Amino acid sequence: MAETPTTPAEAQARRASVQQRLNSLENEVTRLRRELVHLGGEHRLPGLYLTVEVAGTQVLLPSESVQEVVRLVELQPLPGTPAHIIGAFIYRGVSALAVDLASLMGVRREPSLDAHLVVCVGDRTVALLVDHVQDIVEAPLLVDQVAEGEARTAWDKTGLMAGLCRTAEGLRPLLRTSALLAISEET
Repeated sequence: MAETPTTPAEAQARRASVQQRLNSLENEVTRLRRELVHLGGEHRLPGLYLTVEVAGTQVLLPSESVQEVVRLVELQPLPGTPAHIIGAFIYRGVSALAVDLASLMGVRREPSLDAHLVVCVGDRTVALLVDHVQDIVEAPLLVDQVAEGEARTAWDKTGLMAGLCRTAEGLRPLLRTSALLAISEET
Protein backbone atom coordinates (compact mmCIF):
# COMPACT_ATOMS: atom_id res chain seq x y z
CA MET A 1 0.00 0.00 0.00
CA ALA A 2 1.21 3.51 -0.79
CA GLU A 3 2.27 6.02 1.83
CA THR A 4 -0.43 7.98 3.61
CA PRO A 5 -0.85 11.49 2.17
CA THR A 6 0.39 14.21 4.49
CA THR A 7 -1.65 17.15 3.18
CA PRO A 8 -5.29 17.55 2.16
CA ALA A 9 -4.19 18.33 -1.41
CA GLU A 10 -2.21 15.08 -1.59
CA ALA A 11 -5.17 13.15 -0.20
CA GLN A 12 -7.51 14.72 -2.77
CA ALA A 13 -5.10 13.93 -5.62
CA ARG A 14 -4.70 10.35 -4.39
CA ARG A 15 -8.50 9.90 -4.15
CA ALA A 16 -8.91 11.23 -7.70
CA SER A 17 -6.21 8.87 -8.96
CA VAL A 18 -7.74 5.85 -7.22
CA GLN A 19 -11.21 6.76 -8.50
CA GLN A 20 -9.86 7.05 -12.04
CA ARG A 21 -8.18 3.62 -11.77
CA LEU A 22 -11.37 2.14 -10.30
CA ASN A 23 -13.42 3.55 -13.19
CA SER A 24 -10.94 2.07 -15.68
CA LEU A 25 -11.19 -1.33 -13.99
CA GLU A 26 -14.98 -1.19 -13.95
CA ASN A 27 -15.02 -0.30 -17.65
CA GLU A 28 -12.73 -3.27 -18.35
CA VAL A 29 -14.96 -5.62 -16.32
CA THR A 30 -18.00 -4.36 -18.24
CA ARG A 31 -16.21 -4.90 -21.57
CA LEU A 32 -15.11 -8.41 -20.56
CA ARG A 33 -18.63 -9.34 -19.42
CA ARG A 34 -20.04 -8.20 -22.75
CA GLU A 35 -17.39 -10.21 -24.56
CA LEU A 36 -18.27 -13.32 -22.52
CA VAL A 37 -21.95 -12.93 -23.37
CA HIS A 38 -21.14 -12.30 -27.01
CA LEU A 39 -19.10 -15.52 -27.13
CA GLY A 40 -22.23 -17.45 -26.19
CA GLY A 41 -23.66 -19.28 -23.26
CA GLU A 42 -25.24 -17.90 -20.15
CA HIS A 43 -23.34 -15.53 -17.93
CA ARG A 44 -24.86 -14.97 -14.52
CA LEU A 45 -23.57 -12.07 -12.49
CA PRO A 46 -22.56 -13.11 -8.98
CA GLY A 47 -24.16 -11.46 -5.97
CA LEU A 48 -27.29 -9.57 -5.12
CA TYR A 49 -28.76 -6.60 -6.97
CA LEU A 50 -31.29 -4.05 -5.72
CA THR A 51 -34.17 -3.40 -8.13
CA VAL A 52 -35.36 0.20 -8.06
CA GLU A 53 -37.83 2.11 -10.20
CA VAL A 54 -36.80 5.41 -11.75
CA ALA A 55 -39.05 7.37 -14.12
CA GLY A 56 -41.14 4.29 -14.92
CA THR A 57 -38.16 1.99 -15.57
CA GLN A 58 -36.86 -0.71 -13.27
CA VAL A 59 -33.06 -0.82 -13.00
CA LEU A 60 -30.53 -2.87 -11.03
CA LEU A 61 -27.91 -1.54 -8.62
CA PRO A 62 -25.17 -3.87 -7.27
CA SER A 63 -25.95 -4.42 -3.58
CA GLU A 64 -22.29 -4.03 -2.59
CA SER A 65 -22.54 -0.38 -3.67
CA VAL A 66 -25.62 0.26 -1.49
CA GLN A 67 -25.03 1.37 2.07
CA GLU A 68 -28.65 1.96 3.07
CA VAL A 69 -32.08 2.84 1.71
CA VAL A 70 -33.83 5.69 3.50
CA ARG A 71 -37.12 7.47 3.00
CA LEU A 72 -37.07 10.77 1.18
CA VAL A 73 -36.25 13.58 3.57
CA GLU A 74 -36.30 17.34 3.16
CA LEU A 75 -33.46 18.40 0.87
CA GLN A 76 -31.66 21.72 1.10
CA PRO A 77 -31.22 23.20 -2.40
CA LEU A 78 -27.67 23.88 -3.56
CA PRO A 79 -27.55 26.99 -5.76
CA GLY A 80 -25.40 26.74 -8.86
CA THR A 81 -25.39 22.94 -9.08
CA PRO A 82 -26.51 20.94 -12.12
CA ALA A 83 -30.22 20.03 -12.32
CA HIS A 84 -29.59 16.39 -11.36
CA ILE A 85 -28.08 17.45 -7.99
CA ILE A 86 -31.35 18.17 -6.24
CA GLY A 87 -29.98 19.11 -2.86
CA ALA A 88 -28.20 18.05 0.28
CA PHE A 89 -29.28 16.44 3.53
CA ILE A 90 -27.69 15.22 6.73
CA TYR A 91 -27.17 11.46 6.75
CA ARG A 92 -25.92 10.04 10.05
CA GLY A 93 -24.24 13.33 10.92
CA VAL A 94 -22.57 13.80 7.52
CA SER A 95 -23.60 16.07 4.66
CA ALA A 96 -24.86 14.03 1.69
CA LEU A 97 -25.65 14.98 -1.90
CA ALA A 98 -28.88 13.76 -3.50
CA VAL A 99 -28.72 12.86 -7.21
CA ASP A 100 -31.99 12.57 -9.14
CA LEU A 101 -31.62 9.62 -11.53
CA ALA A 102 -34.75 10.61 -13.47
CA SER A 103 -33.22 14.02 -14.19
CA LEU A 104 -30.18 12.29 -15.73
CA MET A 105 -32.61 10.71 -18.20
CA GLY A 106 -34.16 14.09 -18.99
CA VAL A 107 -37.33 13.43 -16.98
CA ARG A 108 -38.52 16.37 -14.90
CA ARG A 109 -40.97 15.54 -12.15
CA GLU A 110 -41.68 16.23 -8.51
CA PRO A 111 -40.75 13.12 -6.49
CA SER A 112 -43.60 11.49 -4.62
CA LEU A 113 -43.67 11.24 -0.86
CA ASP A 114 -43.05 7.49 -1.28
CA ALA A 115 -39.69 8.09 -2.99
CA HIS A 116 -36.49 6.78 -1.44
CA LEU A 117 -32.85 7.76 -1.27
CA VAL A 118 -30.37 4.95 -1.92
CA VAL A 119 -27.23 5.91 -0.01
CA CYS A 120 -24.18 4.62 -1.86
CA VAL A 121 -20.87 3.36 -0.53
CA GLY A 122 -18.04 5.76 -1.40
CA ASP A 123 -15.64 8.41 -0.20
CA ARG A 124 -18.29 11.09 -0.59
CA THR A 125 -21.78 10.48 0.79
CA VAL A 126 -24.11 10.40 -2.21
CA ALA A 127 -27.71 9.23 -2.33
CA LEU A 128 -29.66 8.35 -5.46
CA LEU A 129 -33.28 9.51 -5.60
CA VAL A 130 -35.48 6.64 -6.79
CA ASP A 131 -39.26 6.43 -7.10
CA HIS A 132 -39.61 2.97 -5.54
CA VAL A 133 -37.45 0.20 -4.16
CA GLN A 134 -38.79 -3.04 -5.61
CA ASP A 135 -36.84 -6.09 -4.49
CA ILE A 136 -33.52 -7.94 -4.46
CA VAL A 137 -32.45 -10.10 -7.42
CA GLU A 138 -29.83 -12.81 -7.07
CA ALA A 139 -27.43 -13.62 -9.92
CA PRO A 140 -29.25 -11.96 -12.86
CA LEU A 141 -28.47 -13.20 -16.37
CA LEU A 142 -26.35 -10.76 -18.37
CA VAL A 143 -27.56 -10.50 -21.97
CA ASP A 144 -25.79 -9.24 -25.06
CA GLN A 145 -28.75 -7.67 -26.79
CA VAL A 146 -32.45 -7.08 -26.60
CA ALA A 147 -34.54 -9.99 -27.86
CA GLU A 148 -36.88 -9.43 -30.79
CA GLY A 149 -40.00 -7.61 -29.65
CA GLU A 150 -38.33 -6.05 -26.60
CA ALA A 151 -37.67 -2.32 -26.56
CA ARG A 152 -34.31 -0.73 -25.79
CA THR A 153 -34.28 1.39 -22.67
CA ALA A 154 -33.76 5.12 -22.20
CA TRP A 155 -30.70 4.26 -20.09
CA ASP A 156 -28.81 3.12 -23.22
CA LYS A 157 -28.00 6.74 -24.08
CA THR A 158 -26.94 7.92 -20.62
CA GLY A 159 -23.52 6.25 -20.37
CA LEU A 160 -24.53 5.03 -16.92
CA MET A 161 -25.43 1.51 -17.98
CA ALA A 162 -23.03 -1.40 -17.39
CA GLY A 163 -25.20 -3.85 -19.29
CA LEU A 164 -28.62 -5.44 -19.60
CA CYS A 165 -29.81 -8.23 -17.33
CA ARG A 166 -32.69 -10.62 -17.72
CA THR A 167 -34.62 -11.31 -14.52
CA ALA A 168 -37.86 -13.18 -13.88
CA GLU A 169 -39.66 -9.84 -14.34
CA GLY A 170 -38.00 -8.98 -17.65
CA LEU A 171 -35.09 -7.01 -19.03
CA ARG A 172 -33.41 -4.58 -16.61
CA PRO A 173 -30.55 -2.11 -17.13
CA LEU A 174 -27.62 -2.63 -14.76
CA LEU A 175 -26.31 0.75 -13.65
CA ARG A 176 -22.63 1.57 -13.15
CA THR A 177 -22.55 2.96 -9.64
CA SER A 178 -19.06 4.40 -10.06
CA ALA A 179 -20.31 6.48 -13.00
CA LEU A 180 -23.19 7.75 -10.86
CA LEU A 181 -20.82 8.68 -8.05
CA ALA A 182 -18.46 10.39 -10.50
CA ILE A 183 -21.34 12.62 -11.59
CA SER A 184 -21.60 13.97 -8.05
CA GLU A 185 -17.88 14.79 -8.08
CA GLU A 186 -18.54 17.32 -10.86
CA THR A 187 -20.15 19.69 -8.35
